[in-house]
Amino acid sequence: MKQLVLVLKGMAYGVTHVAPGLGGGIVLLLMGIYEPFVESVGNLFVQRSNWRRYLAFLIPLGIGMVLGVILAAVAIEALLESYPTESMIFFMGLLLGTVPSVLTLHGDMRPRPGRLAALLLGLALVVGIRAIEPLLVGHTTAYTMTTWPEILYNGAVSFVAGGASVTPGLDGSYILLLGGTYAPVLSAVAALKELTIRWGALLSTVLGAGLGILVFSKLIDLAIKRAPALAYYCVLGLVLGSVYGLWPDQPARLPVWALALCLLAGGAIALLLGRSPQEPAVVEEESPLPERAQGHR
Repeated sequence: MKQLVLVLKGMAYGVTHVAPGLGGGIVLLLMGIYEPFVESVGNLFVQRSNWRRYLAFLIPLGIGMVLGVILAAVAIEALLESYPTESMIFFMGLLLGTVPSVLTLHGDMRPRPGRLAALLLGLALVVGIRAIEPLLVGHTTAYTMTTWPEILYNGAVSFVAGGASVTPGLDGSYILLLGGTYAPVLSAVAALKELTIRWGALLSTVLGAGLGILVFSKLIDLAIKRAPALAYYCVLGLVLGSVYGLWPDQPARLPVWALALCLLAGGAIALLLGRSPQEPAVVEEESPLPERAQGHR
């Protein structure tokens, strides 16, 4: 049963790799598996004594992630195309609903000058990325992922996107969008339903994003261990900055009251998920994960 739950949570995490604006780190936080995730990924090849527990957590999550990416490649694309503004409003509510969860991730989250500076840094980072979007999107090359320079470039962009996918407030698919490789990568994933495999696009994305997830997870895990309150205030800034980044620029198809319901629905789902305990799959008596996770509660 625990493995099935992890597969389902992995599917939710996989969806974030397809939907621009919805960061994977946010969803991991909501599902109560953020700290176990970054520790398992960041230490998988470092702490060899715990590799079995890490794999028992990561394998079902990874299976669900792959399924989520494939299933969402078509569904999310259609939803964002038909109701882009409504979707963004829902995601904004989802982000705002994560704020209470972030504020309870550590025992002492009282505002202090250094922590507020970290919050502003996170906020400025996301707002800055969103601000340069008009300078990058629209001036990118139409990549086909059929030549080695394009494949290597996509691997580099995917590395940054992978890191962003585990950083709350940042969005991996948005990095692909800025880098100009989102459309060909999404098309390659969607083509899997027809059993068509575009090796160049898929392998460079998987390898680049996987390496980015490994590296950034280790860095985030170290930050959480050494300065948890400071790290989580930076996360809070990233979350608030993402609300600005999701602000829609297209007219809505639904009335105002329906948009309000979308916002409230997103916030309610986030609050409900935020009340769930840390994922028990890695939390065992001999595991190092629960001690640290419970210490932040």
